[in-house]
Amino acid sequence: MSVPRHVLVLGAGGGSGRQVVSAALRAGHRVTAGVRDPDRFRALGLGADLDEDRRPVVARVDVRDGESLAPAVEGQDVVVFAAGPPGRRAEALYSDGARATVAAMERCGVERFIGITSAGVRDDDPELALWYRVLVRPLLRELYADMRAMERTVRASSLDWTFVRPVLLLDRDPTGTYRVLDGTTPARGRTITRADLAAFVVGEVDRPRWSRRSPTLAQ
Repeated sequence: MSVPRHVLVLGAGGGSGRQVVSAALRAGHRVTAGVRDPDRFRALGLGADLDEDRRPVVARVDVRDGESLAPAVEGQDVVVFAAGPPGRRAEALYSDGARATVAAMERCGVERFIGITSAGVRDDDPELALWYRVLVRPLLRELYADMRAMERTVRASSLDWTFVRPVLLLDRDPTGTYRVLDGTTPARGRTITRADLAAFVVGEVDRPRWSRRSPTLAQ
């Protein structure tokens, strides 16, 4: 059984964020879901099968706004940044979110940061498929640039950070057979399920093994 920790999941209403919330609740952690629309998140019913005191706390948060972030960050042990834009245009969500989140965490004395970015942020990753480099990366150029800016901001801070970089995410059942390398996509790794991604993230909450590294995940 995990040692219960207080975990804030930013972007908890998104596909990856929901999986992280669910996995953290199953592991026994005290979860705060940071979302822009609390009513919409509550309608998902995550943790509805748990006792009331074990269900996620829902906080209205704008990841670009340090003033809304600080009350949610206060008292946490770990902040998981799972926020992302709905389309392929970043609109500075990652870079603005990083600056606001770092400021709030340093102000509140919270050190552990786990951010979800992408294997695509490494331009020279030799294991990314040719079709991905030729077809996908040009379409997501702005998104990856903003993720890199986010990583630079957090790396330059005082935080104890880990950047989790999955390959193409699938909404399927967990496999439990994913592979992990630091900063490089595992050989012929093309996809990973969001559930496996969440399992890895919560494993880092339970027992940090990838501090100040960039684990890259693939099946």
